[in-house]
Order: sequence, then structure tokens, then C-alpha cells
Amino acid sequence: MISHGDLKKAVGQAQPLFQDLQALYRNVPDTHCLCEQPGICCSFIPEITFIESLHWYQVICNACGPMRNRWLQQFVAFYLTNPIRHLGCPFLANGVCTVYEYRAFACRAYGLWSRMTGKARTEQNRKAKNALLAAWERFGLALPAEAVTAEIDYCAKVECLFPEKPSDEKLMDVLRQVYALDQSMADLQQSFETEYHSDFSFLIASLALGYRKVVLGKYAVIKEIVRQGTDGRLQQMLDKVSTAAWQG
Repeated sequence: MISHGDLKKAVGQAQPLFQDLQALYRNVPDTHCLCEQPGICCSFIPEITFIESLHWYQVICNACGPMRNRWLQQFVAFYLTNPIRHLGCPFLANGVCTVYEYRAFACRAYGLWSRMTGKARTEQNRKAKNALLAAWERFGLALPAEAVTAEIDYCAKVECLFPEKPSDEKLMDVLRQVYALDQSMADLQQSFETEYHSDFSFLIASLALGYRKVVLGKYAVIKEIVRQGTDGRLQQMLDKVSTAAWQG
């Protein structure tokens, strides 16, 4: 498991990599959302690389107490209730990203992929969610179908604020370079991908409450919501999340 100590040490070593990451991000042009529901594409936390998760961890640790506590509560709630509740990215507030400067590659590239690639990625996500529903059924829980249908269609109303929109090949090249930044921290990268499934909310929830507790707690929370329609267990776990308890 990844500990605060592991992450603190990695953050100290990764400062030059954070600069490289920001330099790579500058190859992805800014975009503007033209839809009627700004922030709706941020309904879920994207899969991110380890260096990006380390960057987000630093942002949380450097935040003031009230902001940090709010983020921790929201990340834990997101992890424990996903996929039956769609709380939106914990960094989102009133349709605005509160960490816009540090948003991940997946956030930056959304809307820039070709419609064909975007549609294929959406279908891939839906298939993954169907597989997840089947996994929960094996544990005796039939989750609502909305867990899959909540995956919105790829948005065609994102405007590129640059004369020339990057090709899929260009975006993939930048993404490969972002992934390459993880190579100097291969052990932690492997742990993040295999033990936490590249899920930042899982990592934060585990740091806040303990790995075993959140894994077992997630099952208990979802079971109560599905079968009883209540969230008593969720509130009990959220009550244990606080800045004072955070070791960051």
C-alpha cells in the first residue's frame, strides 16, 4: 500500500518532473465549453497517471484547512458511493474547476479528440461499467442501470481556443510523454495502477481512513444505499474524515 511517507518523499523528488509535466500540458491548447451545462463533463474523475496523482496530492496537502477538509470529504464520498451516485469531481465547484492550473491531461484533452475517438472512448467506458455491474452482482448486489447510462455522450460543444486543433496522433504523443514521467517512480506507479486501479479517489480515501476500511466500507455503503435507500454508514465514515486526522 502507498503511505503518506511514500508520497511525501516522492513529492520532494518530483519537483523537476512537475515542471516537465506543466511543459507537456502546454502542448494541449485551452478549450472553451459551449454547452448549456458547464462542468457536466466533470461528472467523474478521469483515470490519471501517477505523476499527476502526486501533483494533486501536493495540491491537497498545501491547501488551507477548510479547503483541504472539504476536498477530503468529497473524495471519500465520491469513492464510497461510486458508481451508484454521481457526485461529480470533488475539485468542481459551481461548474468551475478549483484546480484548473493542475487539471490532468484527460481533462485538458477532453473535447479535442476526434469525434470518432471520443465516441470510442465513451463506449469503452460504458463497457467497463457494465463489467463493474456484473462484478457487483456476483457479490449479491444488483446496482441500478443508471450506473451505466450516466456516462454521457462525448461532447461536441467544446471549442478549441487555438487556430489549429491538435490531431489524435499529437494528443497521443503528449500522453505517452506524460506517462513516461512515471518511469523514475516505477514501484509507486505499479502500486497506484494495480492496488488503486489508477483511481485517485481510492488513494485519497485509503490515506484518510485506511485501505482495508475503505474497501470493506464501500461494499457496506453501497449495500445500504441499494437495499435500504439510506446512507447511515456513509455518514459514519465521513465523520471520521477531517484535516486533524489527515497526516499530510
